[in-house]
Amino acid sequence: VAGVSYAAQATDRAVQAEANAARAGLAALRSQLHPHFLFNAMHTVVQLIPREPARASEAAELIAGVLRTTLEERRDLIPLSDEVAFVRRYVQIEHMRFADRLRIAFEIAPEAGAVLVPSFALQTLVENAVRHAAAPRIEPTTVHVAATLADQSLTLTVADDGHGAADDVLTVTDGTGLARLRERLAVLYGARARMQVEPSAPGFRVVLTLP
Repeated sequence: VAGVSYAAQATDRAVQAEANAARAGLAALRSQLHPHFLFNAMHTVVQLIPREPARASEAAELIAGVLRTTLEERRDLIPLSDEVAFVRRYVQIEHMRFADRLRIAFEIAPEAGAVLVPSFALQTLVENAVRHAAAPRIEPTTVHVAATLADQSLTLTVADDGHGAADDVLTVTDGTGLARLRERLAVLYGARARMQVEPSAPGFRVVLTLP
């Protein structure tokens, strides 16, 4: 009996240690999600100040709201509707930076709004599209954001019509936001979630499938 009890306690301690390590790793990954966005957002304000001070003030208020959400959000999983609302605020800021060069289209299935998703996951995908598709181009870039439910799975797709992506982005092996998001998915879901990164015609597409 004593041996069984000690073994059970050891197992509990091992499970607890693994859970604590997972939470610590998740916190570290979440803290790295937005440096590029914050830098670019502040750069947008600096550029607007001499030319359009009123819009610079509006942009600063939007950034403050987005930053407040980023700092205060402590949930690892949130309803998709909350994530989409955050992405829409993020897109407002990027529109000030790119104007007509950036077009965002949302196609979110109404029944998907209540499904829990990793916080800032969709924003990471959209930010990646803006950074790699819209930023290098002079011509307009369209980013399409979709969410569908089927077979007990939620599929999030972010596709753009830019010039495509380099091999390091396609393989998701470098220090990009996509690489960190993949690590985060592994902590949250193990093998039950998958992220497909692929070229499209034209452009680039990331498909995220969650249980």
